[in-house]
Amino acid sequence: MFRTWKRFAPAAAVESAEALGQLGGSGNLEDDIDLCRSQTIEPYFLKYLPRQGSILEAGCGRGRWVFYLRRRGYDVIGIDLARSDVAAAQAFDPSIPISVADVLKVPVPDGHFSAVISLGVVEHFEEGPQAAFAEVRRVLAPGGLFFVTVPTQSLVRVLVFNHLKSLQLLLKKFHGERLAFEEYRYARPHFAALLREAGFELLECVPDDFRPPRNMGLYTDIRYLRSPVKKWELNGAGKIVNSVLLRLSPWLHCSGTLWIGRKRP
Repeated sequence: MFRTWKRFAPAAAVESAEALGQLGGSGNLEDDIDLCRSQTIEPYFLKYLPRQGSILEAGCGRGRWVFYLRRRGYDVIGIDLARSDVAAAQAFDPSIPISVADVLKVPVPDGHFSAVISLGVVEHFEEGPQAAFAEVRRVLAPGGLFFVTVPTQSLVRVLVFNHLKSLQLLLKKFHGERLAFEEYRYARPHFAALLREAGFELLECVPDDFRPPRNMGLYTDIRYLRSPVKKWELNGAGKIVNSVLLRLSPWLHCSGTLWIGRKRP
């Protein structure tokens, strides 16, 4: 049942959103930075990230996590291919160490970083994440840590959303709309196997979503459950659904998974 899903979307939407990153942009970078406090993965960064040594966020977008973690005392830099996102980060704070670079060709020597963060990036490589993983291993010091998030095949997605999305796309294709690859939504066993094959020892995997009253999974997948006023918050029906599912298990409807791995010798 829980197979990795190759997701397509209207080509115009994919192309317009190509550089928006994991959460897109709210327009207010300070608000985006503040979202980090509400994300379920935040405590795991504070638990595992090394206080000594340099950390890279590969594919940082406008750098909300770079800003957030630097404010917490971590030595984090960021790279991204989207020049507009890098320019927005630098306009917000000209001293921020965020620059334009390719996550597949990081301009540093081997073993340079103590940790690498990659949030909502590798699922967009249609050929798979192997090249990105190889570059992470190259730039990580021996025993360095890798923090990576990807969208997850949750039970709600498998039973409900995937079927609705497939039907919607079939109708769009019937009416002549061009479709393009958007992302993979990974089954957890599949992604774990990919990380192990790439040379990482898995330390932990945890759901990636927001804590209430915010939500990422249901908000992203089912627009009818969204609050009409507050971004990343649910309406009344959505809050009830979210509360019920959380009582059962956060894995039922979480947006993604954070994997924490250590570079093996």
